[in-house]
Amino acid sequence: MAVKKVTLAFCALAFLQTSFAGFERFWPFSTKSTTTAQVDDNWNDLSPEQQKQLIQRYQNLKDISAQQSSTIQQRMDWFTQLPEQEQQRMRDVWQQMSSQQRQEMRLRMQKAKTAQERNAIRQQYMQKYPQNNHSASAPST
Repeated sequence: MAVKKVTLAFCALAFLQTSFAGFERFWPFSTKSTTTAQVDDNWNDLSPEQQKQLIQRYQNLKDISAQQSSTIQQRMDWFTQLPEQEQQRMRDVWQQMSSQQRQEMRLRMQKAKTAQERNAIRQQYMQKYPQNNHSASAPST
């Protein structure tokens, strides 16, 4: 009976140790634990100029993601304005394109200044690729 209890306790402990992502932070025998004091010590070891550079780098990273977020939002707004059949057709075409072709299309769309230019580019790519079977019910443009 005692052996069962010890075995059960051992299994439960092993499960708890391995079942939680990031649990090593709380495991006292972990070599990866990083405390706030260690981070503070590393920060204090930096010169004021290095601290400024690190802060500037962090701010630049935040700015880039904000710019990317804005660009993605504009693309999403443009895409959602298309009719549902056109959206599905664009998804099909996008899946058929190679990474290089996708990049070329992105660049062309970014350089386009008017909605008519973007629509012409979209139509060009849609005509370049045949329509898939599951979207055959959608009329081609």
